[in-house]
Amino acid sequence: MSERAASRDAHRPRGFLAGVSFLTRIPVRTAIGEADVAASIAWFSVVGVLVGAVSGAVYVGARELWPSGLAAVLAVGASVALTGAFHEDGLGDTADAFGAVSTGRDPGPVLKDPRMGAFGVVALVGTLGIRVAGVAALSPRAGLLALIAAHALARGVSAAVVVNASSAPAGLGSTYARLAPRWRGWVACGIGVAVATVCLGAAGPIAAVAAGLAAVVLSSWAARALGGVSGDVLGAIEQVGEILALLVAVAAIARGFAGPFV
Repeated sequence: MSERAASRDAHRPRGFLAGVSFLTRIPVRTAIGEADVAASIAWFSVVGVLVGAVSGAVYVGARELWPSGLAAVLAVGASVALTGAFHEDGLGDTADAFGAVSTGRDPGPVLKDPRMGAFGVVALVGTLGIRVAGVAALSPRAGLLALIAAHALARGVSAAVVVNASSAPAGLGSTYARLAPRWRGWVACGIGVAVATVCLGAAGPIAAVAAGLAAVVLSSWAARALGGVSGDVLGAIEQVGEILALLVAVAAIARGFAGPFV
């Protein structure tokens, strides 16, 4: 595909559908090309709102029948099922690569190995536990709003990273960096911050700062250790951003400065 054709395709009004197709397992009955996926970057946070709303709705409904802990497991499980563990897989691979680098090994073969190592398993168990515990600490209404905020904000931050950080020589990060203008990533990030602020009040910008700083740290490490930000690293950035947003939400709600809607 020529650059002119790619640019033309990237401006087709199919970004949202491409984002839904790429970031979730919801079937989209339209052909999605490489340029469409790159165009979907501006819609990452909107797709995050969709995922967070589904997860939050499961939490609200489950709280009518079961204790908060079980309801939180079902809510987090719903988001994992809806996305096909897309971001969790990236987090696990990135954790294994970190383990390889920290022990002086080449991370390349680790990233290519479909099997998950000890670092990846520990990272996934830990992050899933934090997410479940965070949601379980919230009321149904607060849980719904916090999940929407966390999913939207985390995907917005990852969208900003993909168009600004140095990308790995091959893979999805490289494709995005080549085809997507920077403004698409910043639009997604702005939407994510706005959604988080509406849902969580003053805690929204605080969560955005925390997620942004974590993204800078992870992308800087990836540039040094892996040669750039890959799709796996983007998954890790999304997961860390989601966790930080939930942690900030729980702390803010407990102290009564999370906004008028909670």
